[in-house]
Amino acid sequence: MGRKPYILLVVLLGVLLTCGCSLQKAGTEKIRDLDYTVLAETEIPEALLEKITENQSDDLKMTYREDDYLYIVRGFGMQETGGYSIRMQELYLAENAIYFDADLIGPENGEDVEKAVSYPYIVIKTERLEENVIFE
Repeated sequence: MGRKPYILLVVLLGVLLTCGCSLQKAGTEKIRDLDYTVLAETEIPEALLEKITENQSDDLKMTYREDDYLYIVRGFGMQETGGYSIRMQELYLAENAIYFDADLIGPENGEDVEKAVSYPYIVIKTERLEENVIFE
């Protein structure tokens, strides 16, 4: 008889934790993927490029809206060498926000890399939406 309250408590905690997790994710389900273009440095609006340059040493997560476009910037700060690239993982609209995910890919072992400091970043251009951007 002493074990029944304990088992009931464990079951209730499991139910509460499960409910809490699903409540936390409310609104994050994908509505649709967003089309985007990865911009070369020469295609970035001048005002945005200035902001990137000013903050390039930092871990950079920034948005910029101009005309009909939303620009999303993800910078990975100062790296000791060259040879880095950035891979886009996801860009989608959800009920509560726009979700953006990009990963920094380091040089492969044995790869000949430039021994100069680099500041890898990516700028993508997509349709102008007013939702906040969540960087994952």
